[in-house]
Amino acid sequence: MPEADRSPKTSPELGLPAQELGIVPPERVDLIPEEELRNLLLQTNPKAMRDLDLIEKGVENFFLFNQSPFALAKFEQLQFLKPADLTYFENKNGFVLYQYMFVSEETKELGLSNVVLRPASRKSEQVQKIKLACLAQSASAFLQFIHRRDFILMEKKNSGELREWVQRQYINTDEKGNPVDFQDSKNLSLSMRNLITFSMESFLHRNLKLNEEILGTFVSILSKKPPEISEFLAQIKTEGDAITALERRGNRPPLLQLHQEFHLVQPSLDELINDSSPDPKTGATNEETEMEIVYEIFISLARRILFHLLPAEQTSWIQSDGMMQGSEFLAELRRHPAFTSGKNWEGSDLFLQAFEVLIQSMNSLSTLRKESLINLAFTDIVIRIRETKEPLVVDQNSIKLKDAAIQAAGLNKAEILDQILEKIKSRNDILKREKATGSAPGLLTLALENVIPAFLYTKDKRTSVHNMIRKNGQAKGIYAFLREVTEGVDSEVAIDEQLRLSKAISEWEKETEKQKRKAEQDSKSWIVRLLEWILGLFGIAVASTEKKDFETLDESIGSAKNVNAQKQSSPKSESTESQTKRKKSLGVIVGPKEKSLLIPPKLQKVIDYVDRNNNGLIWLDEVVNTVASPEFGKDKVADLIYYDQKRRYIEIRSMNSVRHVFIRKELEFDSAWLDSVLEYLENVTAKNPEFAALADTLRKFREE
Repeated sequence: MPEADRSPKTSPELGLPAQELGIVPPERVDLIPEEELRNLLLQTNPKAMRDLDLIEKGVENFFLFNQSPFALAKFEQLQFLKPADLTYFENKNGFVLYQYMFVSEETKELGLSNVVLRPASRKSEQVQKIKLACLAQSASAFLQFIHRRDFILMEKKNSGELREWVQRQYINTDEKGNPVDFQDSKNLSLSMRNLITFSMESFLHRNLKLNEEILGTFVSILSKKPPEISEFLAQIKTEGDAITALERRGNRPPLLQLHQEFHLVQPSLDELINDSSPDPKTGATNEETEMEIVYEIFISLARRILFHLLPAEQTSWIQSDGMMQGSEFLAELRRHPAFTSGKNWEGSDLFLQAFEVLIQSMNSLSTLRKESLINLAFTDIVIRIRETKEPLVVDQNSIKLKDAAIQAAGLNKAEILDQILEKIKSRNDILKREKATGSAPGLLTLALENVIPAFLYTKDKRTSVHNMIRKNGQAKGIYAFLREVTEGVDSEVAIDEQLRLSKAISEWEKETEKQKRKAEQDSKSWIVRLLEWILGLFGIAVASTEKKDFETLDESIGSAKNVNAQKQSSPKSESTESQTKRKKSLGVIVGPKEKSLLIPPKLQKVIDYVDRNNNGLIWLDEVVNTVASPEFGKDKVADLIYYDQKRRYIEIRSMNSVRHVFIRKELEFDSAWLDSVLEYLENVTAKNPEFAALADTLRKFREE
């Protein structure tokens, strides 16, 4: 399976509406008109008009550069408007102030950018879109931070320093910042409230000063299931580390909610799995996760509170240490009125809520460890399937886990294999069939992306590859991977691959026919072969009877060839039918084939640059100015693009009287691109007539 594309999707249809994500309140009111805002700015500081241009340019670049929050104007970039001024104008509905998190390239630490938003269009829905992109960037940055944090935790765990590290995250101090003695009964109430310092909210408050509203929304997003988070992140370019951090938590959200203002980072799959390396200091295996150590601190505090609240004669049931009495402690604290309603125990309800969630999490930890071990083994096998360019057998010998780790999770290899085989059977990107040798369970597998390499390079397994494809629902077998390629349109690699595949299929067909004839001869007795030889001397041919095993293969070859022949014989009818269903074209699709021109490499690079720099719009004059060569005048460049040999561009003819522009052919019916470029054109700060004319043209085309 090819690596997932992490580039942003243009104007994605998000599965999570803004209201559900917790953006409060959603933007419903357009910003005040430009004239009104400029009057307010002139009253404050006339030079602030320059900052207004910078703010609007930032939003223009946001829509131009794949909705990247990094393009937005930051507080520190403004020369004349101070934070107090920005707040004043935000209250007047002139600007919108927002934040997003990022990971510093130098320090790899989390950072925070304060940005100012004002689309030139003033539209509230575009402000909302920018806010969503900022939230997606924050979520991506925090996942990158979690990925790096996972490695730190594993290092601490392997060196036996994890407990000490976790305890340092507990900031048990009074209002003046003085340390509080956890063991002193007078400090129990304060120590209980200070448990909040373990939360991600507390960490972000201390280190970044993240806005409360944004923090609440951001935490809400990362408390959702990974598929929902991945869908939300699709609107921006997401770093690989962020995706990895999600994948390492299986089906669990990255954050576990203990209560509304208290979230912990969920343990990664690697952290849950014990590698059974003994701790040299204790002689015991170092199995604890960060969350288990936090739970121990909760239990220890609950134990001390009960010793403080209950009469001595009622505490004999309380064990002096251990983690087995969490549920009993919780039940007893809930029954105690002095704790649940007393003024001296402020925040007791939140403590009980968090304690209950932790107890439930500890109870499910055993199951999670088993799932994690299975997921780890499965991921390893999938990687090997994708790396292997030939069919691979998956059985117990494929599981590369330490026996001690398997035993620690309460599993055996047979149980792990059963789960792995079920997961493989549910994958559409892996071909599979039951293995033919041995009585032990297993599958013969091949990644879909490796079908052509496997057929090309493993000659002795070509029939096996063909049959495996057929067993997975593709009746044509290897013939399904033959496709029509055109020189000048398809890449040289694709053309070469198809030529080699066609040649390999031809060789395989001849070899199969040879094997079939040999098998027929070998199945005959020596008397029959002698009789056929004698009859052959007299010119009498004996009709051969084909074996059933080969009939199936031949039928599939014949039917596949017929299908391919039918496809090749009627491309015009198919294309004609599809064209009748298509909407009217936006422009003119290049010139006639009789007059085709090859665009020189130097000019092609400039065209590609202008294309990238203008979100798919290829302004003719910009291409000419950029190439800056007397060899390429305006008329010649226009002809080269119009008569492009590869027929890649469309001329928007209705714009010729305003400003000559081309687009790539594949963008014409790309609704996501149309939406994106319209948003960009609506927010271009330069009020040139061609932008309004093009926006009008594209808007009419979209509405047809």
